[in-house]
This record gives sequence, structure tokens and C-alpha cells, in this order.
Amino acid sequence: MTIGERWRCSRRVYPNWSGRTGSSEKHERSIRIELAGRAYPLTIGVSEELNVRRAVDEINESIARLKANYPLTDKQDLLAMAALEVTVRALNSAMPTTDDGAEQALAAIERMLNEVAS
Repeated sequence: MTIGERWRCSRRVYPNWSGRTGSSEKHERSIRIELAGRAYPLTIGVSEELNVRRAVDEINESIARLKANYPLTDKQDLLAMAALEVTVRALNSAMPTTDDGAEQALAAIERMLNEVAS
């Protein structure tokens, strides 16, 4: 969920980090998700539904991979490791990558400067 919007779970309202209760109801949608075999009703911003569903799929896929590859049976352990795996992947993808074109251009400029200097 993004800051500025709210979500509800099990009939409780959880305000965002800023403490505001967020957007109007016409911009919200009630959905039901399932994480690790447990259903959760959520009220989220309409614009967030696709990302929420993608996140749910990614977490559930991570749990399935962990179950298949490691002797983890406790759901809390599976959820903790899945959260770690998904977060590390998100952080790694958010890190800036070098652009090959920019590197090649810098290398060409460096060669030209070396030629001029010699």
C-alpha cells in the first residue's frame, strides 16, 4: 500500500504511516487475497490492485519454492523466508545498473583523451 491510502483487514482500519485515513471510497476496492493458504479481505486503492495481486503471487510462489527446496514446514518460517527473498529481489532490482552504451562512450572519450595527451 502506498502512503496516503488506507487498507482494511478483518474489519479494522489501519491508517497509513502518516496517520491520515486516506482516500475516498470511490477510489477504493474490496478484494480478497490468499497468502500461505490463509484468506485476507483488504480494501485498497483501485490503482494498487494489480501490484497487490502481483505481490501476492510472488510471495506465494516464493513459499512454494521454499517448501520444495528446504525442509521448512512451519508457516511462520516460510513467510519470513519468503518476505526476505522477495525484499532482497526488490532491492536488487531497484539498484542502479550500468548502461553499456554509457560505458562504451566513456571508454571512447578516455581513449581520445589519452591520444591527445600523448
